[in-house]
Amino acid sequence: MDPRVAEHARIVVNYSCDVKRGDFVLIDTSSGALPLVTEVAAEIAKAGAHFQVLARDYGFSRAYLLNASEETLSSFPEPLLNLYKGADILIAIIAPENTKELADVPPEKFRMRVKGMAEANKAIMGKEKWCITLHPTPALAQEADKSLEAYSDFAYGAMLRDWPAMASKMQVLADKMAATKNVRLVGEETDISFSIEGRKPMVDAGKKNLPGGEVFTSPIEGTVNGRVYFDLPFLFLSNTVRGVRLKYVDGEIVEHSAEVGDKLLSELLASDAGAKRLGELGIGMNRGITEVTKNMLFDEKMGDTIHMAVGRAFEEVGGTNESGIHIDMVKSMKKGGAIYFDGEAIYENGRFAWE
Repeated sequence: MDPRVAEHARIVVNYSCDVKRGDFVLIDTSSGALPLVTEVAAEIAKAGAHFQVLARDYGFSRAYLLNASEETLSSFPEPLLNLYKGADILIAIIAPENTKELADVPPEKFRMRVKGMAEANKAIMGKEKWCITLHPTPALAQEADKSLEAYSDFAYGAMLRDWPAMASKMQVLADKMAATKNVRLVGEETDISFSIEGRKPMVDAGKKNLPGGEVFTSPIEGTVNGRVYFDLPFLFLSNTVRGVRLKYVDGEIVEHSAEVGDKLLSELLASDAGAKRLGELGIGMNRGITEVTKNMLFDEKMGDTIHMAVGRAFEEVGGTNESGIHIDMVKSMKKGGAIYFDGEAIYENGRFAWE
C-alpha cells in the first residue's frame, strides 16, 4: 500500500479531528475509500475511540433520486439525523468510482434533495469537529485528465503538508481581514463589493477541510453589490458547471447565468430563500495546488484565486444567511485580478502586498 495513505490517516485523525479517548466517530464515505478508511479505523482505535462507517454508493443514490417523490426527497429520516447529531466527530471521505453517475438525474430532483438535507447539514456544520477529505481514485484522476499515479502525487502534495507552518502564513491575511470594513474584488467581468465589518475571518489550515489553504469569512448579507464572473469550472453532483455570472443588488442575486450547467444553477438558486444570497468569501493560499481538477475541495484552496459561495453562511464567523445549499465557485485572480481592503490593494498582479 502507498505509505502516504497511512500518513494521510494520521493527519485526519490526530491533527484535523483531534480524536480523543471515548469519542464516537462517524465516517461517511464510499467503497472507493477502503484503503484510507482502514488506516483511519486503525488510528481511531489507537486513540481509544469508537467508529462507524456510513457507506454510500453513487449508483444507489442515482436509483433513489430518480424514483423518489418530491415528498420523500424533501424530508430526512429521523434515525439517520440522530446518527449525525449523536456523533462526536464526522469524517467525510470523497472517493467516487464514477464522477458522472448522477449526471442524468434531473436538476429539480437535486433541488428537492437539498431541501431535505437542510437539517442534516445544519447538524453537521454545527459540530466542533468534522473534516472533509479525499482518497485518490481512478475516476477522480480521469476527471483531472491525469493518470492515477500523477493524480495521487498531486493530491498528496496538497494534503500532506506542514499545516501549523501554513497556518502562520495565512494568519497575516486573516489579521488584515479582521481589521477591514469593506472589500472590493476586481477582475475579468468582475467588480463587486461588500462589507465584512464585525465578521470573524477564519484560517483553514487542514482542520475541517484537508487539504486546507484558505482564509474565509461570511460577508454582511445585505451589503453585496456588483457583478462577478467565475471562470474556473467545477463539478456539482456529477454535473460540470462553468462560466457562472452573477449580479448582486443589495445582497440578492438579480441576474444569473452559466455557460455550462445553467439549468442546474437555476434550480439550485431557487431551492430556498437564502440560496440567492452570498454565504462566503474565501481567498485561496495553498500554492501546492497549481491546477484545476474540477474538485472544489482542492480548487477553492488554489493560490491566486478567490471563491464565493451562494447559500448558507458560517455561524461561527457571524454569518446569518440560512440555506440548504452552500455552493462554492472559483475565480482566478493571477492575471489582472485585484483585492482591495478599505480601498487599499492587498493583492494584485499575482502577489499579496507583503510578499
